[in-house]
Amino acid sequence: MTSPTAVRPALWPWLLGFAFLVGIDQLTKYWVRSNFVLGESIPVIGELLRFTYVQNPGVAFGMQPFSPAVLIILGSAAAIALCGYFYYLLRDNDHTRWPVFLFLCGAIGNLIDRAHLGSVTDFADADFPDFIMDRWPVFNIADSCVTIGIVILIWQTLFVKKPAPLPQTSGERLDSSSLSSAGSSGTEAAPVGPLPDSGAARDIPK
Repeated sequence: MTSPTAVRPALWPWLLGFAFLVGIDQLTKYWVRSNFVLGESIPVIGELLRFTYVQNPGVAFGMQPFSPAVLIILGSAAAIALCGYFYYLLRDNDHTRWPVFLFLCGAIGNLIDRAHLGSVTDFADADFPDFIMDRWPVFNIADSCVTIGIVILIWQTLFVKKPAPLPQTSGERLDSSSLSSAGSSGTEAAPVGPLPDSGAARDIPK
């Protein structure tokens, strides 16, 4: 008897989305490396947005707490953990699968850079008016996926009610009820046969 499991949504739309986001991330990085000199910067929307080619051997905000080899190992472990967690959330129809999916895309996008180049290619150089910093640290599409995922996760935590789990099939519900009944009683009930015919007593001779 199989254990009950929820009906999982189709995985292929998520795979297509993953291929699209990671592909766009890698294509833009390749375009920058092919057309820019390291350190070159050109305006796109005035000073609000520039393309500035940098190679970041560290993590966010240019910090470098570990060597590139250690960062590759940590990034690989994080990507594997995110894959497993995303599959779990997808099975349970958990709304946090969206930010986790974006975290996974961002982690894989930058991990490809580290494994191939030893550093991460950044190029988006934005200046947000009246922001606490003069300019935001240079970033890429993978970084944007992580940032958007954080924003979605905070919003869901504060304002979104967790949806109900996905329904089970009728066969799985039957298996579940049978398992729970057997587990609660501990023994199987004896079969009940037909009751003796009450008229048999009237046939006894006097």
